[in-house]
Amino acid sequence: MFRPGERGVARRVLLGVVGGGTFLAAMFATSAAAPLPSGSGPAGAPDGSTVTLNDYCQDPGAVGHLADGRTVYCTQVQGTDAFVWSYSRDPIPRDPNTRGYTCDSDACHWPDGTAVPNYQRCGMLCGEPPTSGDRQSGLYDCVQAGTEFEECERRIR
Repeated sequence: MFRPGERGVARRVLLGVVGGGTFLAAMFATSAAAPLPSGSGPAGAPDGSTVTLNDYCQDPGAVGHLADGRTVYCTQVQGTDAFVWSYSRDPIPRDPNTRGYTCDSDACHWPDGTAVPNYQRCGMLCGEPPTSGDRQSGLYDCVQAGTEFEECERRIR
């Protein structure tokens, strides 16, 4: 059936075809599992339910909604592998879940009760009371008027 040298050639061709097919299958499976860039798809909250601002999320770029109807995005925390629900699609500067202070509706305080200076806070982006920068830029008034956070950011840039 095969001459002495043909068997080795046939085996190499078969291995090449099988190996190439396996490579292509792995390549397409990996790209199909990769997350979509922000705004590139209709990804949403895992079960269509509402999400909570600052909660960790698993689907980078996903779109969710808060109980009040505002749109939020599964956004990366800069310099980490963490993703949280945020008003902005852009990476946020710090993880709101690891801050060393707490906030009420009016201000933020360190554990000893002293006020956290505005320049050390995340402000409205993290669901905190507005900083002086949030107010002076017009961001606070824009969001209070019911405009989406990202639209307000565009207006003040």
